[in-house]
Amino acid sequence: MPKPSKNLKSVTLVIFDYSGTLSLGAVEFGKPGNLERHLEESGLAGIGIDTANRYWQKVVTPTWSSASTSNAGFRSAVADCMRKMKIPSATPRSIETAVARFLDAYMRHSHIDKKWRPLLSDIQNRPNTLGLIATDHYAEATDAILAHLAALGIRAAPATNEMRPAGETAFSVANSADIGCLKANRQFWATLRKTCLPLPVKKLVLVDDFGLNEQDCSGYTENSRIENRIIATCQALGGVFGLNPQVIKFQARRDINAAIVRTIRTVKESLQS
Repeated sequence: MPKPSKNLKSVTLVIFDYSGTLSLGAVEFGKPGNLERHLEESGLAGIGIDTANRYWQKVVTPTWSSASTSNAGFRSAVADCMRKMKIPSATPRSIETAVARFLDAYMRHSHIDKKWRPLLSDIQNRPNTLGLIATDHYAEATDAILAHLAALGIRAAPATNEMRPAGETAFSVANSADIGCLKANRQFWATLRKTCLPLPVKKLVLVDDFGLNEQDCSGYTENSRIENRIIATCQALGGVFGLNPQVIKFQARRDINAAIVRTIRTVKESLQS
């Protein structure tokens, strides 16, 4: 890996998770009552995926590992998975139509909470500071995240197809599906080091819920898995950047507004220190 040029200024890198952190709409979408309504409205319920449990066990669990680390996408991976179920009432066309409707609703609801906007704008305009959104997600999420950022007036670009000097665009969007591995994997960060982050980094700030706020029936939100995810992510970051990240764990609990305000204050204090 080429070393960053000594002529470049050191930067502070602020990393945000997406679903469950910046986007609580994604979490709301996945709550059992809401999820079952979207399954019904999309047509998935009519062809056999009619409960939250069936969705997680029959759709997410079999496809997540490959779809979150490849360009296959949710639409292709899930439609293929459902065709293999050989559901009597499901035709290939009805499956594809229902999956597309469900995905469109999911991405539409996965907007960024507007209360994050002042912090994102501050980071975008702060000298020698870079913002990065790092997410384990499906391939379709990259464009959706860019659109949700643009709606808040935040400039951004995909992390994997550009090399640019600090300050030209504040935020990069790094999606595991584009990179080929999850963000707890050292290779995720090594890839970014070669593309959008070839700069000397003096401080790492990581804002992430690590799954604490997610809706899940597959074990993703178990405490032991969350702790393992935190450890692995910090080790991966430290191994690539040579710095221990300051971890700001975002846990929404019942008062989402207070949680966001508290987290924003902590991030700003870190940037000022």
